[in-house]
Amino acid sequence: MRLSSIRVAVLAPLLAGGCFNATKAGTLDLRAGIGYDFISQEFFLDSITRSGTDSLDFALKTDYVDDLKGRVELTYSPFSDRRLELRPSYEQTADFLRLRLLNDFRTVLGTARFDLHSELEWKNRYRDAGDASEDYLYGYIKSGFALPVTGPLTTQIQITGEAVDFDSTTGFSYDHFRLGGKVGLTAAFEDFSGADFNLFALARRVPDSTALDYLVGGAEAAFFGFWGPVELDLSSRFERKDYNREPYQDDHYRLEFSGRDKLHLGRDFFFRQDTELDLTFYSSSDPVNRNYGRVGFAFLGGYERGVLSISLGPEFEYLYEVEKDFPEGEDYWETGARIELDLLSAAHFFGSVDNVIGYRDLKYDNALQSNFTFERLNLIGDLRIWQGLSVSALFSAEWEWHENQTENAALFLLSSNLTYAF
Repeated sequence: MRLSSIRVAVLAPLLAGGCFNATKAGTLDLRAGIGYDFISQEFFLDSITRSGTDSLDFALKTDYVDDLKGRVELTYSPFSDRRLELRPSYEQTADFLRLRLLNDFRTVLGTARFDLHSELEWKNRYRDAGDASEDYLYGYIKSGFALPVTGPLTTQIQITGEAVDFDSTTGFSYDHFRLGGKVGLTAAFEDFSGADFNLFALARRVPDSTALDYLVGGAEAAFFGFWGPVELDLSSRFERKDYNREPYQDDHYRLEFSGRDKLHLGRDFFFRQDTELDLTFYSSSDPVNRNYGRVGFAFLGGYERGVLSISLGPEFEYLYEVEKDFPEGEDYWETGARIELDLLSAAHFFGSVDNVIGYRDLKYDNALQSNFTFERLNLIGDLRIWQGLSVSALFSAEWEWHENQTENAALFLLSSNLTYAF
């Protein structure tokens, strides 16, 4: 179904004139700027699957996103305590335009706290509109209620809803609805430590493809705080996901754990250990979905003083397919060297560099996959240039150099913005 002109007629005044009419009742902030987004992938493909003396290898490069964009954003707060904020924005590239409205409402009801967040987005390709599935209307709402129980304990309830209406559906874009919620407890301690425990459930409904419907439920827990000189950041999640398919296709149990402990050694030095764990068990095994366990560790020594923090050390990752109904799997052992550099001045700049160079050793090296050396680079930066003028950028890249060179691959992602706040 095509997005009707009625929706545009409703959204346009909502995002534009609706806020300007009330500027005298509160504060209005305006931001304007330009940005550039780029996503590209490069890989090699053999024309005859690497068999025969006449086979040819082609280097394929696909640019998924290559957009120069302009953006205007307003923030309107009608009350001095900013319990209500409206943030309409307009963004345009050479091919797309996008209108968004974000709303945040916060209030106190007796001893309870109530939060409401909503989003409304309309995206439209106005040039070379050959793929109508790229046009959509998207809505999202999240409400939260927190009530103190006793001492440091607070109970919390959250409900979320989401809906997407595409201009037309394809095998990759379906209209869908999602409704979920969570209930749990949070604890705040005197030393700025905190803990959370929640039970959650989420359901998705896809009218045009019921096989994509699913129901997921589980529990999650997190802790951030201190234990003597050690700083801890722990989180875990357990879920069961059921798709509307038979016989149990894609249904699975998953346990995820992420942990970071940081030990301060004297005034400026520290030692940090990172741990990642992922266990996934499918109800029905097939060539795509195989039960597996993955664990990763990093051991970093570092120095921090003033605006500078730097750390480096080895990291390791191991993946093992727990049960195999097939002769070969994707088991691997990965080793690497990581270096991290952070610069932070709250009023002027922020920068972060994370770079890993390593080697992945596959247990089953064959004609379809081979061992490879890799580099993964992530850069994040935000700089205040002059008064309200600032620039921000995110760059991520990954390179793979295989023993079989026809499997070499590269992936690049760049997002940047130059913004002026009036």
